[in-house]
Amino acid sequence: MTLVVDAHMHTVPGADWFPAAFGGAEEHWWREVRWRGEKTSPEYFEAALAEMPDPDCSKVLARMDAAGIDVAVTMPMDHGVNFGDEGMVPIAEQNRISCGYAAATGGRVLSFCGVDPRRPEAAELLRTAVDEWGARGLKLYPTNGFAPDDPVCHPLYDIVAERGLPVLLHGGHSSRRQKSKYGHPMLVDAAAADYPEVDFIIGHSGRWEGWSREAFAVAVYKTNVVLDMSLWQHWASPDQICRALLWLKDRVGLDRVLFASDMIGIEVSWTLPEWADQVRGFGELAKQLGGDISAAELDLVMGGNAVRLMGIEAPAGNRVLVGTSEHNTEGLK
Repeated sequence: MTLVVDAHMHTVPGADWFPAAFGGAEEHWWREVRWRGEKTSPEYFEAALAEMPDPDCSKVLARMDAAGIDVAVTMPMDHGVNFGDEGMVPIAEQNRISCGYAAATGGRVLSFCGVDPRRPEAAELLRTAVDEWGARGLKLYPTNGFAPDDPVCHPLYDIVAERGLPVLLHGGHSSRRQKSKYGHPMLVDAAAADYPEVDFIIGHSGRWEGWSREAFAVAVYKTNVVLDMSLWQHWASPDQICRALLWLKDRVGLDRVLFASDMIGIEVSWTLPEWADQVRGFGELAKQLGGDISAAELDLVMGGNAVRLMGIEAPAGNRVLVGTSEHNTEGLK
C-alpha cells in the first residue's frame, strides 16, 4: 500500500523559531488569509497561535494519525536575513533539531533544510544538514528578498544536484516586509532551466488566489517542476480543486502533483483530516464532473510522488521526541 505523505508542513517547537521582528502576526494574518466561518477573527487566530508550539512533535503526530497520514515533511523557514536574527534560535540549530525529528519519530516526520542563500555559511549548513543530519531536500523562502534564479542560489542548487535531492520554494504572495514578486513561478522556470537535473517544487503552486495558473503553465513546459497542493484547501471549493487536478492530469501529469497542507499547528478552514479525506474522494467527484482520476493516480498524489522525489521509506515507528521544550536536544546529536 502506498504511503500517505503530507509533503509540505511545519513543526515549530516555539515562538523563538521566528525573529523578534516577525511578531504581530495576529494583527495581520487573520485578515490576509481570511479563515472560514468562526475562524475569521483575530481572537481565534491569537488563541491558535498560543497552541502552535509543538516541541516534541506530539501535536503533529496526533493530527497525522487523525488524518491517516503516514509521513509528514517539515520545512524550516529562514526569515532571519530579512527580519534580523534577534530573538531567534540560530537557523543552524533549527535545522539540526528539525532533522532530528526523523530519527526521534521513527521516520514519521522528515525534514528539509531551510536556509537563506545569502547567508555566508548557507552552503556549509545545507551540506551538513543533508550529509550528517539526513535532510531530504532544500527549502527556500524567496519572498524574503531574493529571486530563485539569482546566482546566489547556485551553490545550494549544486549541492542538491550532486545528491539527487529536490528544492521546495515558497510560491506566491507574502505579507508585510516580504516581497511577493520573488514568489512568481516564472522565476522558478528560469531556475529549472538552469538546473534541469533538479526537481523544483513550487510551494502552494504559486498560491491558488495568486499565481496558480502561472505555476501550472510553468509545470507544463518544465518537466522538472512539481506542484504542491498546500493551502488550496483554504481558497477553493472541492469542485474547483478537482477540476484543476483533471486539467493537470491532461497537461502536466498527476505524477508531478503532491498532497500537502502547510499546517503549522493552526487548524484553519478545513482541518487536516478533512483536507486529506477530500482529496481521497476526488476519484468519485471526478466522475460526477465528467472526468476520471484513477485510484493509482490518487495514490501518486497522496504519497507516491513524494516517496519517489524525497526517497521516503516506511516509518519504523511512532516514537515521540521527549524533553525539547527548552531546546534540550539530547539524543539528537
